[in-house]
Amino acid sequence: MPKPAERLLPAQVHLPSGSVVRLSDAAARASAQAVLGAPGGRSGGEPASVGRCARDLQVLAGPSVLADARGAPLDPLGLPLPDAHVLRALLAFADVVPEEPGGYTCENCGAPFEVAPSGLLEIGPFTDGELDDPELDRPFDFGASHPIPALRVGRAVCRGVRLVERTVEEAMPLLRLSGEGALRVTPSLVAAMGIAALGRERRASVIADALAGAPDDAWAAIVDLYHEARYPARLFAVHRCEGCGARNDLDVPLERELPRAPLRASGTASDVAGEPSATTGEGSAFPDLDAFEARVRAAAERIYEARGVRNIDLFIDAGVPACDDGGEPLLGCYTPGTAADELGIARPPEIRIFYRTFRTEAREDPGFDVDAEIAETIDHEVIHHLHHLAGSDPLDDEEREQIERENLRRIGHAEAARRARRGALSDVGGFVRATWPAWLIAAVGTALAWCEGGR
Repeated sequence: MPKPAERLLPAQVHLPSGSVVRLSDAAARASAQAVLGAPGGRSGGEPASVGRCARDLQVLAGPSVLADARGAPLDPLGLPLPDAHVLRALLAFADVVPEEPGGYTCENCGAPFEVAPSGLLEIGPFTDGELDDPELDRPFDFGASHPIPALRVGRAVCRGVRLVERTVEEAMPLLRLSGEGALRVTPSLVAAMGIAALGRERRASVIADALAGAPDDAWAAIVDLYHEARYPARLFAVHRCEGCGARNDLDVPLERELPRAPLRASGTASDVAGEPSATTGEGSAFPDLDAFEARVRAAAERIYEARGVRNIDLFIDAGVPACDDGGEPLLGCYTPGTAADELGIARPPEIRIFYRTFRTEAREDPGFDVDAEIAETIDHEVIHHLHHLAGSDPLDDEEREQIERENLRRIGHAEAARRARRGALSDVGGFVRATWPAWLIAAVGTALAWCEGGR
């Protein structure tokens, strides 16, 4: 008997390549049992060194698990890697293969949490064929040389990498890796990764030597590009922090074949002769709280005067930033004032600026202009104030609509409509459950009145 909360594999899936495939939940669970053995164990023929990716593909290769749109058996070895990773994610989503919870910390407040992210994956766009978003479904550009931090390749310094498409079969030397122990970069691994060129260098043996000694930042950039090319952008889950409400985006599936961690136990930011150090100079350091507050107040004075406003409290908040309805930490927020209460205490309107959000944005974006963002944020909140005074805030409406549009992109229009219908039915059912005694009493009263009237 399936558990009440058990998720099933979808019967039909649209893949990033444009193919449509069929999946059998029953056959997949039987295949997983054969590959994995008893729950929590291994099958007798599965070596301990087989990686999670290869294991998932063994499950997909089981009898009657995977078929094309016409129902003909489909060999997963011939799939493009993005298609295969979508199917791997669905196996974990439906708990056909187990995914142990990962340990994380909230990016906004730092609170720890554990979650198995594949169970939070939004699968609607894959089942409903809504893979047409210009950002989430944009194909990777295999014809371009993508920029990376400098690394030495032979006698040259390289600043770009070009990847080529790979099928599951072509990538098997990489997919079989268990993730245990140090990664050894070999020419066969370079070919499996699909690295066609580092700069002008095309020889796999030279590329392997260069990657084996690559600076940590260059290796991390190459791994990021590999993931971008092999894992569709839709393969992420959203966890909302129970403490602060922040949105945390997590990789799906949790286990991927190529670690972003440094290749060596200790690495350097850059070991290319003649290249500048990656350390941040004094001029680009983020201002401390006192300096930040001085810049905020100076900007506010200019903007208040230009907008013709005054008596708006300004508070620089160094604590955990508040989040919008979509879970994004705010740079700033506006709170309208309140009239005097029974004690005669009135509260003036307030603009609050969140120091930690500015600091985080500056760390993640080297081009972040602190002063320009301070001015834009204050001006934005002043506009909210002016709209509030006018009795209508179209800017607030626009922000809420944008959050809803982003949600629809991730969930899919068809799935959002299904949830809306379920919500409406749930509301009706809840109303009936809560009010049935009153309806029963009314019905009995009506019946008695009818009987009395008939005498």
